[in-house]
Amino acid sequence: MDSTNEYHIQIQNASLQTNEGHSIWKSLNLKINKGTIHGIIGESGSGKSTLALALFSILPTGSKLAYDLFSVLGEDIFPNQNTVKKDLFLVPQNPNLAFHPYRTMKSQIQDFLRLSQLFHVTEEMVFSLFDQLSIPRGHWKQYAKNLSGGEKQRILLTLAFLRHPKILILDEPTTGLDAFSEKIVLETIQKLAKSGVTVVFITHELRIVASLASEVTIMKEGEVVETLPIYNQQLEPNSEYGKQLKEASNLFL
Repeated sequence: MDSTNEYHIQIQNASLQTNEGHSIWKSLNLKINKGTIHGIIGESGSGKSTLALALFSILPTGSKLAYDLFSVLGEDIFPNQNTVKKDLFLVPQNPNLAFHPYRTMKSQIQDFLRLSQLFHVTEEMVFSLFDQLSIPRGHWKQYAKNLSGGEKQRILLTLAFLRHPKILILDEPTTGLDAFSEKIVLETIQKLAKSGVTVVFITHELRIVASLASEVTIMKEGEVVETLPIYNQQLEPNSEYGKQLKEASNLFL
């Protein structure tokens, strides 16, 4: 029998439409087990990034949502919009959106620690994580505009470590990263998962999600095509669309 204690996210029969009547989701169903890395893959326009924001009860302006169940950490997040957000952390697809370009990383991280009530965190604790993620300590005093996308992505994961949310949502976290940054980001995600964090890994890169996740949901045009387990870093889709994604992914290996 399903239990809310087993699942950190449960969505049943969720449909989302724009003001113009365009369907973003069609009868979306999703279950994500507590303490796992769950991949969500699909082409652009499949509704993945909208899902990432919806977990924070953020929806496109004017859109209409209907559902039977939309539970995050055991609570329906739309009537109770302020209850679970502090237990979630989002690393957006574009890390530039997370930082003000003309403020130093020091001032922005200090704001984050204050707003998160992480008063016990010292600069040395931050620097220790910088070292682990190969972020130069000198970046502490740099303006955000002077850092690369990969460096900002790794600083966001540093903040995730400090916050230690129950659910970490990653929206295309490796897009545009060089091989060095990608390796560190993926290793960090695995460490967070091993510490008990539930990871929602949204991507179009089947190769990467297969190497990390224990389960993957394939989406297309706002619908779940299939959800299947990953064994020994191998994904064996049953749907024709899933097989096409795998074939396309193999072309780039």
